[in-house]
Amino acid sequence: MLHLSEVLGLPVFDANGSRVGRVDDLRVDSHRGAVDVVILKARGGSRAVPWSAVASFSPEHRRVGLVDGAEPSPWNPGEPETLCLKRDVLDRQIIDTQGRKVVRVNDIALEPAGESLLLRRVEVGLAGAVRRLLAGVISPRLLRRLADGLSQQGIPWDYVGMVEPGSARIRLKVHQQLAKMHPADLADILEDLGRVERREIVSALDPETAAQALSEAEPSVQAAVVEGMHVDRAADLLEEMPPDEAADILGDLPEERLHAVLEAMEDEEADDVRELLAFREDSAGGLMTTDFFRGRASWTVGETLATLQKVDEDLIPELDEIPLVDDDGKLFGIVPLVRLVRAPGGRPVTEFMRREVRAVTTSTPFKEVVERFEKYHLRALAVVDEFGDLKGMINIEDVLSRLVKGD
Repeated sequence: MLHLSEVLGLPVFDANGSRVGRVDDLRVDSHRGAVDVVILKARGGSRAVPWSAVASFSPEHRRVGLVDGAEPSPWNPGEPETLCLKRDVLDRQIIDTQGRKVVRVNDIALEPAGESLLLRRVEVGLAGAVRRLLAGVISPRLLRRLADGLSQQGIPWDYVGMVEPGSARIRLKVHQQLAKMHPADLADILEDLGRVERREIVSALDPETAAQALSEAEPSVQAAVVEGMHVDRAADLLEEMPPDEAADILGDLPEERLHAVLEAMEDEEADDVRELLAFREDSAGGLMTTDFFRGRASWTVGETLATLQKVDEDLIPELDEIPLVDDDGKLFGIVPLVRLVRAPGGRPVTEFMRREVRAVTTSTPFKEVVERFEKYHLRALAVVDEFGDLKGMINIEDVLSRLVKGD
C-alpha cells in the first residue's frame, strides 16, 4: 500500500536517467478509481505523463522512472471532468457516508494492482496526519514503522462523498450516497459544514430529501441554508415541509427574503404558512401545524378508517389521535386511533372519543402547552380559535423539538 504523502515530491527521471521534474499530483479516472496521469512540477510549468508511460514507481527508493520515449506534455489544470488527489481531495472536508460525519483528509492510500495504481481509501486518523507531516523528513521505512503504531482511520473511497465536488460525476455520487441516510444524520452533516458546502449538498439532493434533513437541523442552520439558496429552490424545499416547520424557518429570515420566498411558493402552501406566521412563535398557534387529518363526528368507525387509507402518507406518523369536527368545523372531540382498530365498523366514531375534550386556543402560551402535555400524558393536542373552530394540532414531537432547541 502506498500513500500520497510518500509520492508527492518524488523525482521523475526519463529512460536516459535525466530528471524531468517532481511528482506534484495524481489524476484519477473516477470511473475506475485508478491513477491515469502523473502531474509533474518541472521547469517552465506543470507537465503531465500518462500512467502507461511510467516504468517504475517507488517511494521506497525515492524515484519514478519513465519508459523509453515518454515525453511529458503541458498540463492544463483547468481541464474539466478531472479528479486530482492533491488538488481536490487532500486537506479537503469530506462526508464519510458510512460513519455519517464530516472529516478532513490527512492522506490517501493507493494500492498497486498489476499495471494499475488504484485509489483505495482516504486517511483521516492520527497515522495519516503524522505520515503527512514527516514525509520527506525521515526515511520512508522509518516513517511507515512509526505510522503503523498509531491510530489507523481509513474510509473506503466508495463511502466518501466530496463536499466540494470537482465534477458532475462526484456530485452524482454524493447524491446517491446521501439520499440513503437518515435525515437526522444528514442534519448533523449540514451543521458541521460551512455556508458554501451546505449549499453544495442541499443542491445535490432532491427537494424532499433536503427538506427532511433540514427539518432536523438547528434553526440557525435552517435559516442560513434557505437564505443562501435561489428563491425558487427555497420555495420548492419549503413546500415539502409541514407548514409549521416552514413557518419557523421563514420567521427567522429577513423580511424581504421572507416575502420573496412566499411569493415563489404555491398559493395553497403559502397561505398555510402565512396563517401560521401571524401567530406569536411562543404560542400554541405558532407551534401547531395546519396539515393534519380531521374526521367527521357524523362518520362511523368504518368510514373513518376507510378515509384514513387515502390520507397522504406524510401524515401517517402524526395520527396517534384524530380530531373530530361537526358540520361547522368546530372541534367535537378527540378519538385515539388505537381505539378504532378493533372497533366494529358500523358503530359511530363518537362512541370511542376521549371523555374530555382537551384543547388550547391559538393564543395559549407555550409554557401552558407543555404543562398540558405533561399533566395529561398527551400525544397530541388540538388548537381552536375563540369560536371553537379547529385550527390546528400540536404533536408531542413538536413540543419536544421546541424544548430541545431551547425556545
